Amino acid sequence: MLSEVDFRFYFMKCAVVLLTFFFHLPVHSQSPNQVINTVNQRFAKVNDYTAAVNVSCDINFIKIDPIDAKVFYKKPDKFKVKATGILIMPKQNVNFYFTTLAVTTNYTAVRTGEELVAGAKVQVINVIPHQDSSDLILGKFWIDPVRGLILKSQLTTKSQGTILIENSYGSMSNYALPDKMLFTVDVGKFKIPKAIAADINQSAAGKPAGDGKGRITLSFSNYVVNKGVNNDSFE
Repeated sequence: MLSEVDFRFYFMKCAVVLLTFFFHLPVHSQSPNQVINTVNQRFAKVNDYTAAVNVSCDINFIKIDPIDAKVFYKKPDKFKVKATGILIMPKQNVNFYFTTLAVTTNYTAVRTGEELVAGAKVQVINVIPHQDSSDLILGKFWIDPVRGLILKSQLTTKSQGTILIENSYGSMSNYALPDKMLFTVDVGKFKIPKAIAADINQSAAGKPAGDGKGRITLSFSNYVVNKGVNNDSFE
């Protein structure tokens, strides 16, 4: 018998197949995979980077002070965050995008429309991973194909519910590295440190639930790209 998660995964796969055959859209010069590759080509320029990141959280009933951290990346998949104190940093960060989207044969991509996001015309691309073992059930990406940037994404996951991510870019847009990422998460499903989770449960007793969402903002600065990162940084 299929579990609820397995059923949702199966249903979404079927939906993508149906969209492929029955959803009629205007003819575009780029296929969905080509649109995704406009982003991949930018990040492919990155061999390594470091950056400062300020993490701030807005979660009902508790106060979490902003915290400063430093991130380290080295191709192909080394990633480390260093901070002092309790840090809530979603794993669906910028590197998650590129490990998920880099190999286009690992998923089915379907264009579902066009929208305006922050004044830019974007292609809306749905992505279904081929591997049942993937935590990602469905990824929806709003991609600016002219600049090769993901402006927004909605990730439906097995372990943490649905996560909405809104990105803004500055001087590092040539590498598809954002200045800011705003995450909207389902507090009831999102994995957070146990001590904070206990505070939420105690503070929430007898109080209205609000929208049940938490918001986490990552603000990046002081990027250093392709200058070399020592392997010791990842220990």
